[in-house]
Amino acid sequence: MRDSRRTLLAGLGALALSLAALCTAGPAGAAPADRDLGQVLTMPAAPSAAELPAGAAAEPPTAWPKPAGITHIAARESITCASGNLCAAVWDATQGDYVVYSFYYCDTYTLSNWVGTGSYRNNQTGGVTAYFYGQNGQTVTPVGPGGSSNSYNWGPIWSIKNC
Repeated sequence: MRDSRRTLLAGLGALALSLAALCTAGPAGAAPADRDLGQVLTMPAAPSAAELPAGAAAEPPTAWPKPAGITHIAARESITCASGNLCAAVWDATQGDYVVYSFYYCDTYTLSNWVGTGSYRNNQTGGVTAYFYGQNGQTVTPVGPGGSSNSYNWGPIWSIKNC
């Protein structure tokens, strides 16, 4: 009898603690209601033909492995870079607009045909720094949390590591 009472009291105590935790704490990682869950990324003006290298219109810019999101947007327009992403925009001469890549999954992405001026925003969570690498694998630009540029030269960048 004594053991069953002790077991019952221990069970009720554990239940009370669990209920108290549910009532007083929100889900892990929950953002406050007033926190901005995305950051605006603005496209530069469309480049002139003289600003693009010869043959730039032959192939669209690509990233491999395939990023989590790919969106086309007009010059001088803005798009929200969702929380948790490194967003990078480059001119797509084959479409006549900017293509915005949302890098969410931790990886090193190889870039092809990224030429001219574009933009980027590091809206990753957890204080993550992204790195832009040159042809020989050297770091060209580290991009800290919240870092952004609306006028970035992609010419020397051959790959991106978003984590």
